[in-house]
This record gives sequence, structure tokens and C-alpha cells, in this order.
Amino acid sequence: MLVLTRKAEESLVIGEQITLTVLAIEGDRVKLGIQAPREIPIHRKEVWDAIHDQVRLAEILAQDGHGEHFEQLRQFLAEELNEILSESLTKK
Repeated sequence: MLVLTRKAEESLVIGEQITLTVLAIEGDRVKLGIQAPREIPIHRKEVWDAIHDQVRLAEILAQDGHGEHFEQLRQFLAEELNEILSESLTKK
């Protein structure tokens, strides 16, 4: 892993198409600005992991002949998560 130090308003250039700029440092948080072509997907790491977990699960289910069940499972889990979040927000 390459580790670099940057101050606010300083940038990094990745390849020919991506510029990463430190916009602000507020306590333990850093605000980043990313300039990249629209066709390059940019996700937070936890979102990227979740997307790839779903893709891997879909591939496994498809290999076993259960690909049609993946969408049902995904929908079920999404509904369960929404219910948990709704309950959590109601308690506050």
C-alpha cells in the first residue's frame, strides 16, 4: 500500500484520468473530491464489498441451478433490513 500525506486543497493524480483532492479536514474526518470520467464507478469500500458479495452469490446460485431464487432472496433481505431500520428509527 502506498501511503501519502496531503493537506487540505492538495491533490493526487491517479493514472491519466483521476484526480483526488483533499477538500477539508474536520476532526477525524476527511472530505475528498474525486474527478474522474463518468464511466469509472466510484464507491465507498463497504458499498463495493456489498455489490461484489451479491455478484458472487448470484454466480454461485446460477452454477447450482438456483439463479431464479437469488432475486427472491435479495428482495426478502432488503425487506427485512427496511423493517429493522424502520423499527430502529421509531424507537428514537
